[in-house]
Amino acid sequence: MSQLSVKFNLIEGVNVNSSTPLYDVVHDCNNDKHAIVQMKNDWGHLVIWGDVAQKHQDAKIWHNVQDNQSPSVAGRSWIFINKLTRTVFAGCDSFGLFPVFLYQCDDTIIIASSRQALVKQLGKPLSLDTDAMRCMLTFGQLFNESSILKDTQHIGASSTFSLSLTSERLFELTTNPLIGFPRENTTRFKDALEAVVESVRSSVTNCENPMLSLSGGLDSRLILACCEALNVKLPALCYGNKLSADARIANELAAACNISLITSTDLTGHITETNSRRIAFAGQGEVPVHHAHALIDESLIEATKHHTLLTGTGAETYRAFYYDRGMPGFSAFGLKCLNKLTMPRVKRYITEEYGKTASAAYTLFPQHAEQLQSQVTELLLALNDNAFSAAQYADNFYLRVRAARMVVAGQQLLDEDYNRTHPFLSPEVVSSIGSLPARYKLSSAFHRKAICKLSPKLGDIEWDKTSKPLNQGLTLFQRYPGLASRLGLNNFFGKSAAPMFQYKYSDHTSHSLCAVLKYVGIDNAKSMRDCYKEMEKAGTLAHALGLAAVWQHLLHERS
Repeated sequence: MSQLSVKFNLIEGVNVNSSTPLYDVVHDCNNDKHAIVQMKNDWGHLVIWGDVAQKHQDAKIWHNVQDNQSPSVAGRSWIFINKLTRTVFAGCDSFGLFPVFLYQCDDTIIIASSRQALVKQLGKPLSLDTDAMRCMLTFGQLFNESSILKDTQHIGASSTFSLSLTSERLFELTTNPLIGFPRENTTRFKDALEAVVESVRSSVTNCENPMLSLSGGLDSRLILACCEALNVKLPALCYGNKLSADARIANELAAACNISLITSTDLTGHITETNSRRIAFAGQGEVPVHHAHALIDESLIEATKHHTLLTGTGAETYRAFYYDRGMPGFSAFGLKCLNKLTMPRVKRYITEEYGKTASAAYTLFPQHAEQLQSQVTELLLALNDNAFSAAQYADNFYLRVRAARMVVAGQQLLDEDYNRTHPFLSPEVVSSIGSLPARYKLSSAFHRKAICKLSPKLGDIEWDKTSKPLNQGLTLFQRYPGLASRLGLNNFFGKSAAPMFQYKYSDHTSHSLCAVLKYVGIDNAKSMRDCYKEMEKAGTLAHALGLAAVWQHLLHERS
């Protein structure tokens, strides 16, 4: 996606009618000359960007801002500068897919579509925020408006703000209700399937050079099945180790549909300096090297850039947190009348999900443990809504919190080289799949049934979680992995074949972790030894090394 930044020239004493320019708009349109839309009149300047399949929303944004309204719409983010009142308004799309970054320090204000564009416009590196670094070491992601970059706010899902450019510098942030999220479990399977197919049709029709991001999982396979039903042949790319199950299955899927597939040249599974540097500066510290979207390598980018990627982002929302813990009776989580019993359990599952990487961090930063723990608690309270069933509450939490920060941060790694569109996050798809009975979300039931119905030949191909054809169904313990765990058996759900990447960190990265821990407040040798032991014991050392591999470059640049 083309990257955008706006820098405001705050010169005190200059009146609003002065000929002195108020701002500079800088954008890179190498990918698509239509990726950034600009509209102007005598008193205002509007800039819009985002999902190309949602460009029909642009007229609504233009009319609303002229009526002094600040809309939040699906897929499209925007900045509006009122030149007469010297006020800037901005809004992020409904699901936080295209965030807005606001930097304020002294007399410098920059609004950008990415962290990378912000730093490029500023012309110098920003310090990393130690609170944010501790949060990422603890939970693997950031929350709300927090940013890894100092003096910067991450304006996300359904949020709008206004900022006065006068000497008073008044700022107001508003977060609106999530648009299009369902209230009742009323959708039929047929309606949800039609919504997905139509959303894929819209994405393909409204973008330039569409390309499918294909893996061995179900999200991209379902998009491919929709393309088959629409008789659309798209080229595809697959990243990660060429010897992985994902790459092998992606090749089988592409061959079955007679489409071209471009794959990575990487066979080593090592973290190279070149790749970790690319991830560090593209993500500006918020994306570790072990993030799934960081796997794409430079050779693959060079062979496929300037396309619009159809991605499966958002599809994982409908089986988030507790679905893969499946126990018999979990479909009852979709019944709102049982919320008193099911809601506490869902909240516990969410807390435990974030606790996977948190226990070691609480030991490493005991003085910050309470504040770190409270962040998840506050998010749970903020999203509480008795109108949702427990299943919808979990979907909503994942969509607003996990997808909008951790998943989107990885997506933005690719924004310099690709546009992107998100078929699973059109309002119609979110509403229809989100309001399906919970039984369709357990064990990826909706995806499996939809793929086999739309394209039976894709159902004949192996699924990476079972190592058998998708249409052969699941065993009892694959269907109910929580039951297997309760009985003390092995984990029966999860990738069972060679992964996309086998991370091997160099000794240099281990030394870099020491520097990172010192930077966030652990500064003696004994503590360092204890840190490594604690992280190894908790199984979070690889997570910390993945962050250190990118932070080392940013800290070195700032030293």
